[in-house]
Amino acid sequence: MRRTNGNILLALAGLLSIGIASIFVFGLAGSGPRLAREAASEQALNTAREALLAYAAGRAIDPVVGPGYLPCPDLDGDGWAESTCGSLDGRTGQAQRLGRLPWKTLGLPELRDGHDELLWYAVSTKYKGLLNCAASVACVDMNPDAALGTLTVRDSHGAVLHDGRIDDPRRAEISGAVAVVIAPGPPLVRHAGSALPRSQSRATPAERADATNYLDVASGAAFGDEDNAAFVDRTDVRSANGDGFIAGPVRAATGDLGVNDRLAVVTYGEVMSRARKRVAQEVLRCVREFAAANGGRPPAPAPACRSSSGNDAWREAAGARFGRVADGTLSACGLATNEAPNWWLAWRRHVFYALDVQPVDETGRTVGPRRAYAVIVAGAARPGTSHAAGTEADLGQWLDAPHRELERRDPDPAPGCVRGEPRAPCPPGECDRVVLAPPAANRADIVVAAP
Repeated sequence: MRRTNGNILLALAGLLSIGIASIFVFGLAGSGPRLAREAASEQALNTAREALLAYAAGRAIDPVVGPGYLPCPDLDGDGWAESTCGSLDGRTGQAQRLGRLPWKTLGLPELRDGHDELLWYAVSTKYKGLLNCAASVACVDMNPDAALGTLTVRDSHGAVLHDGRIDDPRRAEISGAVAVVIAPGPPLVRHAGSALPRSQSRATPAERADATNYLDVASGAAFGDEDNAAFVDRTDVRSANGDGFIAGPVRAATGDLGVNDRLAVVTYGEVMSRARKRVAQEVLRCVREFAAANGGRPPAPAPACRSSSGNDAWREAAGARFGRVADGTLSACGLATNEAPNWWLAWRRHVFYALDVQPVDETGRTVGPRRAYAVIVAGAARPGTSHAAGTEADLGQWLDAPHRELERRDPDPAPGCVRGEPRAPCPPGECDRVVLAPPAANRADIVVAAP
């Protein structure tokens, strides 16, 4: 009897093991297609995001319109960005800033998510590219202090990740997003506030052009009642910009899936770091062309201590080895003029220029030979600093600690400058260093050196 009972227990244990294994195997088999669809959606989103970043940094520029802009959405389904998408400040034309990803404009194949749906795309009103941008000083002003994003984005729990209401450059890194790409996923039953539930339909051309048939709503105060088919992003009155986007999956209190939209966010920091590098490269190109046309002599800098105002402001000074880029350096190569509207007039306070420098890494260790010249582009004002008018001569408001020391290589006082007290002498090798390393928490400047 004991032997029989033991055999029965062993048989039951075996059956239990087989059952558990079967559940596990079938579970994996069932999750395989789902995981593949999710991976396909993520790949499409990442491809779109990288293409947008490349577009912002690499788009053609001219003496009026500089780098940093993104295309308008595709509203008619032809794959090309529209020529306009709303007013300059975001007060009108809001719906035109949400549409399909303009994949042809970005040089991409027709991207689809894991459910074979085309990607959707929303662009910040500050970053949208417009054919009439040259008519507005505000539109061409894309310097790091002015070009904060305006799109609010929440995570799947309702927490704000990017706040489009922020208008303080010292909080730029957590300000609004620049753009959002959305993988809509399969249709859901859509709850729009107190309206009756409506199933998302995608049968007719008109329905396929309607964002509410693809993008979802996260009902409830905890989720900000975010409706991904509608948003607000003004630059004149930012208080309403809390109405933005939410990333799925979001489930209602009943457990029902309310949002399955997947988001890829293009952030202020990502676009601005690339835009600043593009500015540095363009200025460096002009310096090279200037030198080539002047027997190898590069232009002299305009001393920082006199770049705020006065008749000598922004003019090169013989003997200066550091400062801002002097007027005429960029116009000589056809990149910029000194007449508004002009992108360079908005950027020039952020751009510095040094002769005969030694590149170092983030630890201060020498990396490579000395360079004939370097361009340094400052970021937005940081906590405890100010970029208000009149601060141009105070390098502590603009540059990282190592780069502030470059000024000590200029004559004391530099031509046209008046100082309250003599400047401390600069020991050899201590005031000629530029940091060739990516920006970090304690290092904001972008540096490009040549040759």
